Order: sequence, then structure tokens, then C-alpha cells
Amino acid sequence: MAERHEEKYFINYHQYALLKDRAVQTMTPDIHGVDGSYTITSLYYDDPMGTALQEKLDGLAKHTKFRLRTYDGQKDMIRLERKIKQGIITQKKSAEIALSQLCHLGMPDYDLERFEGKAFELVAQMIAEGMRPEMTVRYKRDAFCFPGTDVRLTFDRKLETLPGEAQYLFRQDGVGIPVLDDNTVIMEIKYGSYIPVFIRDMTAVATRQMSISKYALCRENTR
Repeated sequence: MAERHEEKYFINYHQYALLKDRAVQTMTPDIHGVDGSYTITSLYYDDPMGTALQEKLDGLAKHTKFRLRTYDGQKDMIRLERKIKQGIITQKKSAEIALSQLCHLGMPDYDLERFEGKAFELVAQMIAEGMRPEMTVRYKRDAFCFPGTDVRLTFDRKLETLPGEAQYLFRQDGVGIPVLDDNTVIMEIKYGSYIPVFIRDMTAVATRQMSISKYALCRENTR
């Protein structure tokens, strides 16, 4: 798995509007959605002891999360992902999952024979660690890429949580519980080994980099 850097910042809506305008002028919108804007819905998994959450809350340098993810609720693009993060360094392994396989991804209904390749490896680890659906997280994203590099700039807003059930991966009309106010946006800068100086200058804000987990934010704010 290739390693990537992932920096996260809380910014306000005014900063978001300004930085997004700069990105529109200098970067390319992500291929997902319309003009780089789309809704991400993720069903997070955790073990009965809540290890994924506790690792984050305890401030451990290294922590792991499993999730199912859709874009704009599309049923033909479902991804199963394992994300390992250590500081700002992340590793991600993902596999496409068919709609018919979803019913085999929840305790006690795991059926390893339904999967192959990368999906088989990920599901086998989920079974070994006793993973079960825990919470659905949904938010709006504006994403941009810089041509010729692996640099991505994203803005996530309207973060909300819903029950930990696969049906909410596709329901765009369901009302969730808001977790952040409308004036709070999460900016993420993602890159491999290098980020161009002008991108660093363009995204400079008067806030410090933070360790932000949308899953932990949702769990903590809905207890």
C-alpha cells in the first residue's frame, strides 16, 4: 500500500469560500459528482469494545478503520476500505463491493466465500477482529486535483450521522443528526512525498493542523 500524507484543518465558511474560489481557478475538479461536488456516505465498522474509536480518543499514533463508502448514493460504486493512519501518514486498501454482497458484511452474517481478491483479504480481517456495523457518516465534499501530481484538496461540510445500517448508504433523503455547525468546514490536503510550494501558499490559513476523525466526531457528539 502506498503511503500518503493527509493534513486536516478546521476552517470557517468564509475561509472555505475563499479557498474554494482559489482552487477553482488553479486546480481540476474531482471526477466524482458535478464540478467536483458530491455526497460521501460511509458505514463505519468497529468491534464490540469500540477499539477503532478508543484508539483515536486515546491519541494512539497508529489506528485502523474499516468502512463501506458510496458517492451520491450510487449502488454501482460501493467500496470497502481499510484505512491505517499514523500521524499524518495514511495507508488505504480498498475493494469494490457488489450490491448483492452487502448482506454478507454484518455480524453475524459474514460469508467469506462470497468474496475474492482484495475484498476477501479485507473481509477476512474484519471477521478475525469481530467487526460489526456501527455508525453511518455523511457529508458534502468539494474536491480538487492538481494535474500532473497526486495532490488533492478537499472541503467537507454538513457532517451528519445516521444509524449504522447499509440502507443509509443509498438514501440521500434521510435526515441525519448534524455534528458540525454550518460555519465549520474540514479542509484536507492529501499528497504523496511532495506538495508544490504554490499549493502550500494557496491553502495557507490562520489555523493549525489538527487530528480530525469524522467517525470519532460523530460518535462523540451523538452519545
